[in-house]
Amino acid sequence: MIRIDNLRFSYPDSMFRLEIEELVIGAAERVAVIGPSGSGKTTLLNLIAGVDIAEHGSVTIDDTQISQLTDSARREYRIEQIGLVFQTFELLDYLTVLDNILLPLRIGANKQLTPEYQARAKDLAGFVGMQDKLDRHPAQLSQGERQRVAVSRALLLEPKLLLADEPTGNLDPGNKHIVLELLQSYATEHSATLVTVTHDQSFLSSFDRVLDFASVNQANSA
Repeated sequence: MIRIDNLRFSYPDSMFRLEIEELVIGAAERVAVIGPSGSGKTTLLNLIAGVDIAEHGSVTIDDTQISQLTDSARREYRIEQIGLVFQTFELLDYLTVLDNILLPLRIGANKQLTPEYQARAKDLAGFVGMQDKLDRHPAQLSQGERQRVAVSRALLLEPKLLLADEPTGNLDPGNKHIVLELLQSYATEHSATLVTVTHDQSFLSSFDRVLDFASVNQANSA
């Protein structure tokens, strides 16, 4: 599903360096990425999604070499093929909860807003306990509620790849379980690949593999 070869990445005006000689994540595999802050965990997700592009090496998803796509092609690929849960949520303040969940349909070139998708958005919101807040805006939500909206949005288009950056980081124990169960059950039912950055050690046993950035990669940071 995902293959990274001879990757070299750095940020301008920073001592940060990320080097990955080879990393393969199989189709339908569920991988937890752990490690100290600044080790490159979020950068790894951004490189897989094509948000960032490496200076050297390749990132390939199935038969698509992400690093060779144009900016617009990478954007469209992310919208249609990847479910992204950002650590900072990336919700739009002027949209309601429902419209934030439906956002991929509004910005993607090849999708239409249908009654079926509207129903799916409401079902996803209901699963994470947001069914009574569909008309609210992000400013009216807690950090945990924003996180649950972001997770719901990531699953809307039923992607084959889920990239989640600390998806339970702002949640209380009960909602952590709900969100993780949603991601894990979705991955199982849809044979989707799940790559999750987490600091929560209590959930690691539910993943197929744990990738420890403290020892596996060659990340260096200031």
